[in-house]
Amino acid sequence: MIKNVIFDLGRVLVNFYPLAYLEELGFDENKKNILNNIIFESKEWYEYDRGFYLHNKDIEKKLITDNPKLEKEIKRVLNEDWVKIHTVKEETVEYLKSLKNEGKKIYILSNLSKDSFDFISKLDFFKYVDGGVYSYEIKVCKPDNEIYKTILEKYNLVPEETVFLDDKLENIEAANRFGIHGIQFFSVDDAKKKIKLIG
Repeated sequence: MIKNVIFDLGRVLVNFYPLAYLEELGFDENKKNILNNIIFESKEWYEYDRGFYLHNKDIEKKLITDNPKLEKEIKRVLNEDWVKIHTVKEETVEYLKSLKNEGKKIYILSNLSKDSFDFISKLDFFKYVDGGVYSYEIKVCKPDNEIYKTILEKYNLVPEETVFLDDKLENIEAANRFGIHGIQFFSVDDAKKKIKLIG
């Protein structure tokens, strides 16, 4: 019997598509790919999620040091409003609400920066959330075992009574190792079918 549902945030409850964001800023195909690689796909971005860099200005400074010729572009991408890249995935949020109405406990397990958390946690759906563990807080990112151990212990969750939805297969496989029912997220309809099969 499933009592708890843990959601990832990016590409599950909120949209996070850096290339589309870069296109909106007016960068051409070549510059989009360059900026995506040196910002969103970089080791520094992982460290931003891990809480090593607390704010956009901290990671911006490091990226500019490493890529001085792109200073203007990096500043444009990492402006104070960059977090608005996160927009709500309404269909998933509606499903979250329905699970809550059924009596399920709702949790979040996400790799994200403090800046992202500060923005996303003000979104309306957060009032339905019973708790969460975030990489920037504990300095550990999925799929590290420690982050799964933390959420299970923090909320006394029984793995066999818990489902975890995440878009990345490696994060699901890590959850499965703890006995959590990991489901790779492709769509709400797919997730609903798979959760029903679990019971």
